[in-house]
This record gives sequence, structure tokens and C-alpha cells, in this order.
Amino acid sequence: MASNDRSSSSPNFHNLADMPSSSQTRHSLPAMSASESFQRTVESARYFRENINNVIREIQPLVETARSVNAGVQSISFTSLLNRPSSSSSDSNILRQHSAPAETNSSFVVNIDGPDIPNEAHTHNNSNNNVNDASEDTNNASEGENLQTVVEAQQMLQVILKYIPFILILLAKGIYDYHEGIFIILIMLITFANANSTVRREATKRHRRSISSLGVALLYIAACLLFIHFIFDDEFHKFNDVLNLALIRTFQHPLTVWNLMWIVVVTDFVLKLLTIVIKILFSMLPGRILGFQKRGKIYLFIEAFSQMYRSMATIQPWLYYLLESYSGPEKIVAVFLSAFYMISKGPDLMGRLKLFKTACFKLLQNVTVGSAPSKEQIQTAGDHCPICHDQYDAPVLLECRHIFCENCVTTWFDREQTCPLCRAKIVDDPSWRDGSTSFFVQIF
Repeated sequence: MASNDRSSSSPNFHNLADMPSSSQTRHSLPAMSASESFQRTVESARYFRENINNVIREIQPLVETARSVNAGVQSISFTSLLNRPSSSSSDSNILRQHSAPAETNSSFVVNIDGPDIPNEAHTHNNSNNNVNDASEDTNNASEGENLQTVVEAQQMLQVILKYIPFILILLAKGIYDYHEGIFIILIMLITFANANSTVRREATKRHRRSISSLGVALLYIAACLLFIHFIFDDEFHKFNDVLNLALIRTFQHPLTVWNLMWIVVVTDFVLKLLTIVIKILFSMLPGRILGFQKRGKIYLFIEAFSQMYRSMATIQPWLYYLLESYSGPEKIVAVFLSAFYMISKGPDLMGRLKLFKTACFKLLQNVTVGSAPSKEQIQTAGDHCPICHDQYDAPVLLECRHIFCENCVTTWFDREQTCPLCRAKIVDDPSWRDGSTSFFVQIF
């Protein structure tokens, strides 16, 4: 700044020979005063511009941070504003253009532009700016997609909330119109769940089973069926058609879809309750009449036959419904629908038939789980069964060389297929050997 002040205070004369005369000096004094005032104005403008640039450089990081925080929202681009030349610089350029004739008369040149920046620095800064802009565009695009997803989810939620009252109204109307049928289904479901758990629990106890608990479950099932049959209207619910559990039944009137579903579901529950009744009767037999080690096969056979019969019991109502829904030339549609139903029913029937075949084969097959151990083997293993922790009662030596009581290990194999100690696989799949009944509702 000191050098600039000195250069501005002393004119740059070329030599003494070129000095003007006294008259010319008097005419040039006003011009020199104007150039000095112009130079001071330019210097003040430069100082103001530098201050403005410093302030902008300080607030630029804050502006960039604010832009990154406001994701997904389009805001004013401050980059163009920061890269725009300052007003003081433009004003100084205008003043320099207007003062060009005066500068031609004077012998000095005023340079108000800042120091030149090398081209390499400009290129490096431009490349960094491009990379930053690209990364910011990518982040803004991903954040914009997330914002769009949130907006769509909110709109979907609004639509769902809009239709919830109408759905509740229809649900309330359906419950009121079919409250008797819903009540019957709930009674049968509760009865089935209670009796099924009782049979499974008592069958596991073998000789320690509770005959009274099995008798209560049997009376509970009988009371449930009698209550439903005599209390509720037969014409509306067609309970006579339900209790006619033969595979060939006669219907008095054409079936609607609701009558069909009612008949199919209630028939399935009645058959499952009768299956549990049969299992209860076998469980109440004493051990000398039916050995406990054979009861798992009996339970499997009963369950397999029940599932096969329940699968076939739905065929006749469905065929009647499909064939009687059309008449005249449209009867061909009913024939095609019935054919498609039988084709789709085929795999289910084959699966039930395969299970029944396996149950019959295991029932007729007399296979022991092991062999009789010697006294040395019993002494080596110990005098107590690892399952009941009592002395051996008819000990059995498994393939894995472990010894158990026959009743204990057969009870175990009705639920598991591995050795209780080493987890070696000994028997096949033990499903339905524990006296349980399937919860699956056969609808079609």
C-alpha cells in the first residue's frame, strides 16, 4: 500500500525535456487533481471489495452445510451467487471505462484487478467443484427418492384410514347376521382344542393316565354336539345335512356359497371330534388288553383314516354346488368347473391315501425298537433307566448301544425319532403317534 501511495503522489514524468511550459502547467493542474481523486475512489472500492470477498468466504461453509441438511428440498443456488463478481468490482470497471480519456492524458495506469491466478490453480479448483457438485447431486437424488417413498407411504396410510370405518361397518354387519354360526364354530373349536390336549397329555402318561380326565373330555364332546343340534335352527344352518356324515348325501335345496362353507367346515369339526372320541376310548383300555407300546401305531392309524375320510367328505357338497349352479346351455360350464375341482383335489387325496397306507403297514408290522441286552451290558450301563430313573422293566438295547425300559423308550419314540442320550436316529417319523389330532380345517 505504501508503494502504491508513493506512485500515486508523484507523477511519472518521462524526462525534463518533455516538461511543459508554465502556461501548460497551469492547464494540467485541474486534470491531476481529478486523477488523484479517481485513484482514491478506486482504492476505496478495491478495499471494500476485498472485505466483501472475505465475508463471503467465511459464510460459504455455512451455506454448504445448510444445503446438505435441507435434503430433498430445492433451494436457491448460492454457488452462482458466490461466483458472481462483486458489485464494487463491476463499479470499478465502469469507472475505469469512463475514465479512459483521462488516463490517456495522464502518464500513469491504474490496475484495480486482483492478482492473477495461475491457470493450473483455476483448473484444480474447477475439478474439485465439479466432484463436489456430482457427489451432492447423487446425495440429493437418493434423498429425493427416500422422500418420495415416505410421501407415497403416507398417502397409502391415508387411504387405508379412510376406508377403515366402512370395513368395520361391514364386519359388524356380518358378525350380527351370522352370530349364531360364529358362536357354533367357536364352541366346537374350544371343545376340540381342549379334548385334543387332554388326549395327548394322558396318552403320554401310559399306565399313569387319568381315566377321569378322559371321561370328562368325552362328556364334553357329547354335550357340545347335543347342544348345537337341539338349540340352533336346523333349517337355516342345515345341521341335518351336517350330521349325515356319509359320503353320499341328499340336499333339499340348491346351496349358496355360505351354506356350502358352513356345511363343509362344521362337518370337518364334527369328524375331528368323533376322531378324538375314538382315541379316548382306546386310551381308556387297560394295558393287559392293549399294550402301551402298540398304542402309538393305533393312534397313527386312526388319524390317517380320519384325514382321508375328511378329505373325501368335502367332494360331494362341492360337486353338488358346482353342478347345480348352472342350468340349460350353461351346464357345460358346471361340468368344466367340476372337472377342474377334481383335478385340483387329486394331489390332496393321494397324500392322504399315502399316509393311510403307511399307517396300515406299520400297524401290521411287528418291529421292535431293539434287542434284549445281556446282564453284563446292563451292569455296565447301570441298574437304572435314564428316562424313568428306576430299575429296568423289560430292558431294550438300541442300535446305538444304549439301554432303556421298553415302555419308556417306546413312549419317547412316539414323539421323537432319536435316542434320548446320543440323538442317533432310531425310528421313522413319529407324527400322530402321541394321540394328537390335526388342527387343519378341510375346506375343499
